[in-house]
Amino acid sequence: MTPPSKTRRWPRVEVDFPVKVVAGKGYSATIVQGRGTELSEGGMLIYAGLLLNPGDTLEVEFDNPVHTRMSAIVRSKNGFCFGLEFVAPLPA
Repeated sequence: MTPPSKTRRWPRVEVDFPVKVVAGKGYSATIVQGRGTELSEGGMLIYAGLLLNPGDTLEVEFDNPVHTRMSAIVRSKNGFCFGLEFVAPLPA
């Protein structure tokens, strides 16, 4: 079996910063605070108190080093830990 570091498209960096997670749209949107723990060019790993499943879409906002808002797809889930793939930056 190939180690995960050899199969990833982008290297991951360990981080620890707050994120705001927005799931859903309009009046049914749920906004919660979360924590980013790993970051790469293509996605990030977050902890957030939401009921999400692989394939769900959401938006994630963070302020490191500048305010950024990204659209993402949940690719993996382990409890309240979610692996996200970035889709595209959203207008600020």
